[in-house]
Amino acid sequence: MERNYDEIISDMLIELHQLHRKGIEQDERNAKFDKRLDFTIKRMVKAENRMELVDKKLEQSIKEQREFSRVQNEINKYFLKEIRKNGHKK
Repeated sequence: MERNYDEIISDMLIELHQLHRKGIEQDERNAKFDKRLDFTIKRMVKAENRMELVDKKLEQSIKEQREFSRVQNEINKYFLKEIRKNGHKK
């Protein structure tokens, strides 16, 4: 059986071209994926920063509510003491 080297070489060149084209397409997909990944990471960092701000505000709000409750408790104790004191005088 005779070999036609021109056909073999042309088939190999076609296959190499297809592999090269697929490699380029894969590189393009990888570049798009990298961009999406970078964008996602940036969004996650922004979200994390916002959550830190929300946490700080929540902690501050809790502190303020505790302080308000403490002051309200002191006021209530004062008025209860005054009511008891004035109730016994009558």
